[in-house]
Amino acid sequence: MSRLAYSFKNARVSVAFYLLVLALNFFSRRIFLEELGTQFVGLTSSVMSYIGFLNLADLGIAVAVAQVLYDPLYRRDRTQITELVSLLGWLFRLVGLAITLLGLTFAAFIPWVFARAVTEGIPLGTIYAAYLTFLATTLMSYLLNYKQNLLMADQRGYVVTRIFNLSLLAKVLLQMALLRWTSAGYLTWLTVELLFGLVFAVWLELALRRIYPWLRSSLRQGRAAVRKYRSVFATTRRIFSHRIASLVLYQSDVIVLGQLISQSMVSYYTNYSMMIGRLTSFIGGALNNSYAGVGNLVVEGDRSKIKLVFWQFNAMYFWIGGTLSFSFYELVNPFISLWLPAGRYALFSSPVVLMLVATLFIGLIRQTAQYFLNAYGLYHDVWAAWTEAALNLVLSFWACWRYGVSGVVAGTLLSTGLFVLFWKPYFLYRRGFRESSREYWLTLLKYLSILVFVWLVSETILVQGWLPSSDTWGGWLTRAVIIPLLYGVLSGVALYFSSRGMRNFVRLITGLLRAKLRR
Repeated sequence: MSRLAYSFKNARVSVAFYLLVLALNFFSRRIFLEELGTQFVGLTSSVMSYIGFLNLADLGIAVAVAQVLYDPLYRRDRTQITELVSLLGWLFRLVGLAITLLGLTFAAFIPWVFARAVTEGIPLGTIYAAYLTFLATTLMSYLLNYKQNLLMADQRGYVVTRIFNLSLLAKVLLQMALLRWTSAGYLTWLTVELLFGLVFAVWLELALRRIYPWLRSSLRQGRAAVRKYRSVFATTRRIFSHRIASLVLYQSDVIVLGQLISQSMVSYYTNYSMMIGRLTSFIGGALNNSYAGVGNLVVEGDRSKIKLVFWQFNAMYFWIGGTLSFSFYELVNPFISLWLPAGRYALFSSPVVLMLVATLFIGLIRQTAQYFLNAYGLYHDVWAAWTEAALNLVLSFWACWRYGVSGVVAGTLLSTGLFVLFWKPYFLYRRGFRESSREYWLTLLKYLSILVFVWLVSETILVQGWLPSSDTWGGWLTRAVIIPLLYGVLSGVALYFSSRGMRNFVRLITGLLRAKLRR
């Protein structure tokens, strides 16, 4: 299969599972909130955030090895591929040991870290049970599931997507059934979580043996390959700093809210952040194969094709980002009002929702630069990663103390926007494309102007009152179809006539569809 064919298959599988998981997640979250309570659901989010920081122990090894894998995969060098997978397995065994030691050390401080949760009535034993469960499932990803990185680098991410999501669907359905129709509680919910971590690991291993029957990796071979691939460690040190910034950006908000306000506020916040996460993971999952595709493209070295693909991705992400952001702003509060019992869950004000929308937009449009930075192996801007992380943490704590949840969101938005919108594209042009970034800034300004103008036009059209009210499911669903369609068409047309990148993207998609229809 060609690079485009793999990309199309990955996108098709990801979209199909996304729709299934999305529907189930919103239904299951209501059941979990009703049966377990806001405090326990908030506790789960807080515990997973702390576990996320333990993942720093992997130092970015998987990304560094994947970058080295692109070339042997392109040449189909089975010997080198086996060496690199073995190296990954050996390094991840060390990472698993480090996470175990760090995790057990952190466990000793849980009574102090979760002191506020204990005073809110959550038993300390329940907190430990949640923490140890998620620590165990995290260790599985390093000790058992490390070979999935080969599938991702080989543009076969659809295999991982299929297995992971089928396991997820079965797990959530079982958890819902046990909570709703038996006397099961939080401990049973955690037991099912652990069980399906093992199911995913076994299923993935069977799939890998079927796709790569020649792959015979071993820890001994991995340890012997350490000296041969010293470049991996140099890259790893730089990636580690970027992982710190990423984790601080996406995990610190929940921790700050849990420490300074309450676990219930964590639940209210995650009602919004979960939907933002689902939207970004949907787009990211559908296009996740693009990391490997762009990596292979850079290996080929065709400069004109590299820039063509860059502008296609850039136009696509601005269009998707604008459409999803406007739709989220218009639909999220009415959805939460219908989705969760009235009066029991707080709705955020319009300014806070608008800031969340901005973080969603930035999270989407940052993907283009990240694809190419990864492909070129550009992780040298270590200072930027540390500065971004420190700025976010300081702003979030200070702003939360002064302004509550709105301050936390504003802190994340400011620190993210400074580096994603300005520094990353400049760094890519300077060190990757090795040319002036002037064309990027002019295009960025043009795209933002178009999207803001279309936002105002769409808002003007909607306030005319021709759409049904969103206080019923029928009215909300009608608006959920028309609002994205309205903004998507208007912004798509505007970008098509003003952007060569958008025109090339449309030609690419129509060409793929025609080829598909001819079969």
